[in-house]
Amino acid sequence: MTPAGSPRGWVYRCAVCGAEVIVVGTTMGSFDPHCCNKPMRTTRRRAVFYRCPVCGAEVVVVRKGRGVFDPHCCNRTMVVLAA
Repeated sequence: MTPAGSPRGWVYRCAVCGAEVIVVGTTMGSFDPHCCNKPMRTTRRRAVFYRCPVCGAEVVVVRKGRGVFDPHCCNRTMVVLAA
C-alpha cells in the first residue's frame, strides 16, 4: 500500500526480514519497493527531515533518542521541513 501524497519520508518495512527503507527523494516514477521477493509495506512512522538554511544540507532522523535533537550546520540551527 502506498500512502497518498508525496512519498518523501515514508518508512517501508519488509514483513519477512524486517529491513526498513526511507524515501529521501521523489521523482515522477512510482516507488514500489520489494524485499525477500515480497512487497514492502509502509509503517505508521514518517521520517523527519532537517535542512541547513545556509548550504541546503539535509539530514533525516532515523531513530529518536532520549535527548533533545538539535542539529546545526554552518553554525546555524537546521530547520524542520514540512512532511
